[in-house]
Amino acid sequence: MKSMLAASLAAIMLAAPASLALADDDYRSSNISKAEALEIAEARGMVRLDEIELDDGEWEVEGCTAEGYEIEIDINARTGDVVKLEIDRDDRC
Repeated sequence: MKSMLAASLAAIMLAAPASLALADDDYRSSNISKAEALEIAEARGMVRLDEIELDDGEWEVEGCTAEGYEIEIDINARTGDVVKLEIDRDDRC
């Protein structure tokens, strides 16, 4: 009976989408919380949050500056270092 349960669990694990497993790994490897990532983004000029997600070891934060420009900030989820900061002065929020 235990071997049937183990075989069933193995089959479920193999059938699970790889992206689900990778997303779990991202959260486990993150030392910077979502709230901390938002604080870092605010310190860089973001005043309105549109979207935040953890992807490939980076918090990807999108929103607006006080001047109304779109801003995108990628933050290393382990260290909190800003990897990318783009302000799009052509697109307004």
